[in-house]
Amino acid sequence: MQSHPQGGCSAKGGRFFFNKMFVVWGKNSKFAAEVHVFSIQVKKYMMSKSQNNDKLSEVIDAYLNRGFGSMNKNDFEVWIFNYLLQNDLNAKTNFDISIELGIPESKVKRLRYEASLKYGNPKNTNQYNIAFLSLLNNVNLKKGSGNIIQFAVEDLQLRKYLDSVLKKKGLFSDTSFNTEVVSITIEDLVVLLDETCTQKEKDIILKKTKNKGNFVDLTKKALENIIKGAVNASIYQGINMGITALKKALL
Repeated sequence: MQSHPQGGCSAKGGRFFFNKMFVVWGKNSKFAAEVHVFSIQVKKYMMSKSQNNDKLSEVIDAYLNRGFGSMNKNDFEVWIFNYLLQNDLNAKTNFDISIELGIPESKVKRLRYEASLKYGNPKNTNQYNIAFLSLLNNVNLKKGSGNIIQFAVEDLQLRKYLDSVLKKKGLFSDTSFNTEVVSITIEDLVVLLDETCTQKEKDIILKKTKNKGNFVDLTKKALENIIKGAVNASIYQGINMGITALKKALL
């Protein structure tokens, strides 16, 4: 058995060397070559982020525990991508990730979506509630006609979740212009906040405000004030419409 210091691929028997390890993928040499190319891209990225081999070794050890050849090419890519997404790529946009890994943005979107299905817990709606409220803390906002606002939601799984919440209420958001840009009325955004905020968060907001009323009415008033202030000041990036901003707007 021979190791290669930089990593290389052999067309015989679908074999390749990855980080000084000899990996056998059966007789599909084309598959081995494709996996090898993606592996080298990931390796370069991870090594550029670390002065040692610890992160790369951690990934390899985790893969070894699954058994050689246990994943096809797509599953392998999704698995690696999920690891990166949970670590170095966590706060990056789809475009930033595409630049970092040297792959098309369309592939980043697909990998992100598949990773959320395979390694997330779609039935745990709390994770989407938290993600949505976190998103509202830093929104790039565009004011549409009437009471419609627009902001980006890159995470496809999160968009689908928010759509499902609205549909259960007989409502919907519009993504026809751009699949990552959500167009929604302020009233419907309030519905999403009402569904995603915990009762504890709602109680805090109600206790902080000097105004009397229910959560929906008070939140609608707060959002209108926040959006009006941003538009009047010609500020459309980094707008906070989250829990902290709502409490401040109602004081």
